[in-house]
Amino acid sequence: MKGNSVSITSAPRTDEALARLAGKRAVVAVAILIGVLGFFLTQTRLTAMLGKLPTLDQGASGRNRSAFSHFFDPATFPDPLQWIAYGINLWDANAVGMFFAILLGGAAMVAISPQGRVRRLLARQGRLGAGVGGGMGLPLFMCSACSAPVSLGFYRGGAALEATLAMMLGSALLNPVGLLAIFLLMPTSSGSARVAFALLMIFAAVPLVARAHRRRATVAPSAPCAEDVLHAAAPARDLSGPDTWANAVREALRGWWRHTSELAVRLVPAMLVAGFAVGGVFTIASPQGLSDIVGSGVVATVLAAGVGTLVQVPTLFEIPLVLGVLALGLGIGPATALLLTVPSTGLVTLGIVRQDLGWRTPGLMLLTTFAGGVVAGLAVGAL
Repeated sequence: MKGNSVSITSAPRTDEALARLAGKRAVVAVAILIGVLGFFLTQTRLTAMLGKLPTLDQGASGRNRSAFSHFFDPATFPDPLQWIAYGINLWDANAVGMFFAILLGGAAMVAISPQGRVRRLLARQGRLGAGVGGGMGLPLFMCSACSAPVSLGFYRGGAALEATLAMMLGSALLNPVGLLAIFLLMPTSSGSARVAFALLMIFAAVPLVARAHRRRATVAPSAPCAEDVLHAAAPARDLSGPDTWANAVREALRGWWRHTSELAVRLVPAMLVAGFAVGGVFTIASPQGLSDIVGSGVVATVLAAGVGTLVQVPTLFEIPLVLGVLALGLGIGPATALLLTVPSTGLVTLGIVRQDLGWRTPGLMLLTTFAGGVVAGLAVGAL
């Protein structure tokens, strides 16, 4: 009898110990996440962004390596090979951000404790979940491609799809430094359209896309979506050792390394392929080439939104890009469509998230971005 009573009460104690260890590991992982993000912002991203501000309204040279210049000047490449230069330039501009994004994504996967309030908050669906994700994207100061690994880290740790998608959009569209520069250098209508577009995408489009994603998974239960599989996994199954802070630190570092390595293996090849695909889009239909369609008509706006939806540019690069095409004669409506769509979800983001979300969900985000850019561009052009 005594032996049975001991066996009955020992299991709950083990579960409680694992839960406490998981909570401690989550605290350490959150500290790692905040530490890496703080180092990234103070030592690289904010410094680089503030250094770009004085040259936002100036042209960039492919040879002089200014704040917005290229590693290779595409004009020095033969026309059929210019996509290679664009692809290398994209990687050159995003390499540091992607490196830190993968580190942050690995930490995020460890940071969400199954018993933690953060997990419950990020697991919220609908507009509330989208608002939480959009707010968490603000301090990232990354383009959507670089913020995608961070968002996927939370998603694979148990965050809802709303928070995942909104985090990417909030980071790319609501960058405080970028918004300030837009309102200082561009017409107020364009800046207002950027803010309105971001809020509508986060609070209206993202919940609808997430709902459609879950509806498809419900209709086809034989092929469950990644969200169902990941959320059903036991988050503490990889824990071992005593319930001590020293062991929690070891477990957090081990989990960080494992998840970071996994993200790197999964995402870096995808971003390489997608980056050169964007190079092909730049070669065929560059944003600068839109200036040949002078005016603010419907055709120009649709083309601008289409090119902006496909291509991907580093943080803040959309500002000199749009100022440049305005100077070349593009109307304010098409230029605004470009300003809204270029930093949003693009081909690189699609290539990164497709392994977790498939093609349809990020494709629907691309379609929504395009439609929103067209509507906003036409509205601004009509003012």
